[in-house]
Amino acid sequence: MSNICLITSTGIKNNLRSKIVLIVYIIVLLICASAVVISISILAIQPELDKEQPDKLILERYLGVIVYSTSLITIGIYFNSFAFQSLTREKSRGIIASLLAAPLTAKDIWLGKSLAIFIPALIFGEAFTLIVLIILNYIYFIPGTGFLINPWIALSSFLAAPLIYFCLSLMTHLIGLTGKPASANVIVNIFLPVIVSLSINLAMQNILDINSWSFTAANLGIAAIIFIITIPLLRRLTNENIVLSG
Repeated sequence: MSNICLITSTGIKNNLRSKIVLIVYIIVLLICASAVVISISILAIQPELDKEQPDKLILERYLGVIVYSTSLITIGIYFNSFAFQSLTREKSRGIIASLLAAPLTAKDIWLGKSLAIFIPALIFGEAFTLIVLIILNYIYFIPGTGFLINPWIALSSFLAAPLIYFCLSLMTHLIGLTGKPASANVIVNIFLPVIVSLSINLAMQNILDINSWSFTAANLGIAAIIFIITIPLLRRLTNENIVLSG
């Protein structure tokens, strides 16, 4: 366990030293998140509030779409920004091979590298999503309806969505360590826009109730599926495969 903690803490420090990448992450995050927040607020929330009797359930749905999407975007962009440029650099420089020569197991490196990406992404994601939730409530809801948040969307945004990316981190780092980091990078790059656009479209068209237990369960199901896919890949996690893939 101490080995995993050491790899994790070192990985976090090394990633956050990349000031340029961090600045790019923040800029891209603000652009993408602002686009979702502003468009849904102007096109959906404000028109509903302008009605004589705004429907609280509809307002909760629109707010839920924004909060959930913000969580996915914040965590997902962090993964896209840091995960595989870091892994590619360390493999090309022989750092991963050097770690294997130390008293570390392939599993220690896999878990440590996965957590080194996930933990900062989680912190950024939880903090930014909470800020967006508070700002939207302060601007739109507190003056009239009071603080608005559905407990199921809170669970989906602050627990289930991060859990999806934790499982995705385990799977993609396993693929990146035992194969080519670019292959794992493709998965992450495709995953974020697909799941965000799908969730927004299904929720905005009221095909899927984003503020229900079933949506939370669906997110937990996605996390479980990714984890189950990862299990048979574990047999590839050997020192030999990691060294040869570099």
